[in-house]
Amino acid sequence: MRDNLFSSRIIQSALDFDVYKANMMAAVASYYPDIEVTYKFIVRSDEDLSALLPEVEKQVNQLQKIKFTSEQLQYVKNVAPYLPTEFIESLKAFCFTPKRNVSFNIKCNSNGKNQLHITIGGLWQEVILYETLIMSIVSEVRSRTLWAEIPSDHFLAVLHEKIHFLKAELKRRNITNFKFSDMSTRRRFSYKTQKLMLDYINSTLPECLTGTSNYHLAHKLGLTPIGTVAHEWFMGHQALTNVQDSQKVALQRWHSMFDGALGIALTDTIGIDAFLADFDESLSHAYSGVRHDSGCPFEWGEKVIKHYQSHGIDPMSKTLVFTDGLNFEQALDICEHFQQRVQVNFGIGTFLANDMGNYSNDNGKAYSPLSIVIKMVTCNGSPVAKISDEPEKAMCEDIFFLMNLKRRFKQDLDLDHCHKLIDRLQNEGQNYLIEI
Repeated sequence: MRDNLFSSRIIQSALDFDVYKANMMAAVASYYPDIEVTYKFIVRSDEDLSALLPEVEKQVNQLQKIKFTSEQLQYVKNVAPYLPTEFIESLKAFCFTPKRNVSFNIKCNSNGKNQLHITIGGLWQEVILYETLIMSIVSEVRSRTLWAEIPSDHFLAVLHEKIHFLKAELKRRNITNFKFSDMSTRRRFSYKTQKLMLDYINSTLPECLTGTSNYHLAHKLGLTPIGTVAHEWFMGHQALTNVQDSQKVALQRWHSMFDGALGIALTDTIGIDAFLADFDESLSHAYSGVRHDSGCPFEWGEKVIKHYQSHGIDPMSKTLVFTDGLNFEQALDICEHFQQRVQVNFGIGTFLANDMGNYSNDNGKAYSPLSIVIKMVTCNGSPVAKISDEPEKAMCEDIFFLMNLKRRFKQDLDLDHCHKLIDRLQNEGQNYLIEI
């Protein structure tokens, strides 16, 4: 009998989430302890997940049994000295309350198809950890339900081929500075695939692997936990300060919170041009680098290099981190393009822990990873938005707020684009006006 790709549990421990969630949780607890937020789960794939609802709800509700152990919290203290001791101590009393904070239902989208809907709501600091946990659960429930027959040796064969390709390309292109971290937790095929992948890469190409975004696996495998901040930190500030100042305030408060220790800034909540306008000389010096998550990586990188040079900053003293749906070939192209012009690093997710190559089942259906997201939609009772450098990644449930945000950041109002966004939101089962 061939080994399967599943372990007995989907979520392994209270640390089985992405590092950046704990960082933001600490900042929220410090700055905004009484703020309430809402998140929504969105399926971008053309796939009906409604039949998975009972098992997904069961698995999410089991989170209430998970607690942080003293040994886990001591580990976090050791590897994340930038987190306040009082915050880590407070996690001793933390518990998940999914029956209070998470709701599930099935809705019929505008295209006439049913879809699974998940909403998360409550105090920001109490619900912030659900995102990556629920995404991991949905992805693995789907894998167990629909693709349980895929054997582990197939996944490992695909992985072996990738690493063989990478080693050959590094030698052929004479690239010596290629570094990447695992960022696959949210969209992994299963926990077991993520662990198998990290075990394999750490044993065959440790010089290229900088770490993993998963706290539990970093702890278990002796890897470096990797992560800084996500879009929700910037999105939340749209409701907590003058919207035109929101991005700059978010950058300033993040730097103040961690005194520069988590110094990779995310650039595409409003878009790279709006970001660079706010990323003044002081902030450009203060942050160690920036992260790309949408739009053309080459155009983006050239803009950032030019920005640093305009402030008299040597780009080689800064790091560009690329994380937008990469595979090894794309990452190597980017690495080669910017070689000896700026430091580069890569965060790779789905390609590492949810890629089954050309696998097809007995019915001839080809495997494809699921495209899902969970994003903040309201903060402090007000809508928030992500504009992005890629139209398909735009997020907002209030089209009028989105238009106002674009106006405040001096972006063109393309009514045709607004209509297309409304159509996409409806097809994804989202509102385009916040329900009052």
